[in-house]
Amino acid sequence: MQAATVLIVEQDVLVRHPLAEYLRECGYRVVEATDHDEARECLEGGRYSIDAALIDVGGPTGSGFALSAWIRGNHPTVKTMLGATVGKVLALAGDLCDEGPQAGKRLNYRPVLDHIRQLLASRKRP
Repeated sequence: MQAATVLIVEQDVLVRHPLAEYLRECGYRVVEATDHDEARECLEGGRYSIDAALIDVGGPTGSGFALSAWIRGNHPTVKTMLGATVGKVLALAGDLCDEGPQAGKRLNYRPVLDHIRQLLASRKRP
């Protein structure tokens, strides 16, 4: 059986690349897009067969919600998952604590991997 392909849509390379590498180590094929326009090109170009998309809620070219809706309307077999970048979350957390955000902790991508597996397991192939 061929490995599933996951599209990661995230502008910040320091967030996107480690997540992509982690998913590759778990056996997935990964396509990386820096913005929503690139994501649409990946989906429409016919070069990739995308099974799931991890989308940053924000982004320089529009809302992740809008991209997710576009994917559901144009590529209904692609499962989508929205998230916020670590940088955005840390910046928001910095407003809540005196010491500021502590970015030195290792990120745990296991919940993301588990969610991708659940999405792909529930997906109906045409």
